Amino acid sequence: MMSNKRFHGLDALRGIAMVLGIVLHAALPYVPGLEIIWPANDQSSSVITIIFQFIHMWRMPLFFILAGFFARLLIDRKTWNKWLTNRVLRIGIPILIFSPVMAITLPWIYMYGWMGEINVKFSIEGYPHHLWFLWHLLIFVLISCAINPLNSFFKKIQLFKFLNKIIFQSKFPLILIFSITFLILLSEGELILNPFASSLYFLLGYSLYKDLQYFQFIVLHWKKYLLIGLIISCLFLILENFRYYDFNYRLSPQELKDFQGLMWLVNQPIKVTGAIFISFAFIGLFESKITQFNSLGRFLSDSAYWMYLIHLPIVNLIGFYLFQFKFVPEIKFLISIFATLFISLLTYKLFVRSTYLGILLNGNKYPFTKTL
Repeated sequence: MMSNKRFHGLDALRGIAMVLGIVLHAALPYVPGLEIIWPANDQSSSVITIIFQFIHMWRMPLFFILAGFFARLLIDRKTWNKWLTNRVLRIGIPILIFSPVMAITLPWIYMYGWMGEINVKFSIEGYPHHLWFLWHLLIFVLISCAINPLNSFFKKIQLFKFLNKIIFQSKFPLILIFSITFLILLSEGELILNPFASSLYFLLGYSLYKDLQYFQFIVLHWKKYLLIGLIISCLFLILENFRYYDFNYRLSPQELKDFQGLMWLVNQPIKVTGAIFISFAFIGLFESKITQFNSLGRFLSDSAYWMYLIHLPIVNLIGFYLFQFKFVPEIKFLISIFATLFISLLTYKLFVRSTYLGILLNGNKYPFTKTL
């Protein structure tokens, strides 16, 4: 039964998805075309660019799917009020604590990346930085508070059950793909600008927990989802990079702009489809292969939330500092990742895990543990 099952695999997958934020932010200085919004190294890397584009395609959708899955799990095993309290404590309070930390550290770190000089200043420009994921989850909590009194009414209406079945519980969720794509096209941007689109991923995970047969189908057929997802991902990567192909001035500036806009439009449903299929593949893979508790895995999983919260100033400062050296970009990229991982894990072990902050971030199932 789902109500008694421990999802060790999904817990590990959630932690890995969080840690991959370090990889993405370490990659940004070497991805061409982002110089306006992110300090750039004087060398770009096609290898790092492909890694960034592939992970970026599915990581946040997977985040929201897992968030919805575990939200329904907590509501099912506890109560809706318990879930609400949990979200306020584990999302709301970290936002209050770490938002000022980002506002104090990131502006001068970005200036250091652009100018090569340290000029400490405080600014909320560009906020919420990487914490936008938490803000979306908080929005979902507020919306659920508004509609929860109508929950019993919705359950009685067959239309809602039918829509849930065809949108969120289809083995090939075509309607969901077009719905998310439509919302993204309306906002002309990424999920960060569109909590409506991210909410559909959240509802997908929420619905996934409710349907044991559907969940088991995904676990059983994860290899098929992975194969299809990789094929779609390759198509996405080809079109994404062809969008910036050098036409040797054969196109006028306006023609090039129109071409890039068309390519972006065509690639959005492909991106959404790949994100869903890769997410399903990883959900099935991890849940089928990781079935038992492991102390090292628990340590890494618990530390992931801390690493997600504090990694951005660390990985940026290290990455921007490396600009002055003549290493190949891939070496700088790896140094930024592993140095950030080391600092994040060390600070978690020494200052967080066995403290009340650790309980706030990870719950009180393993308070003040003396193990890893």
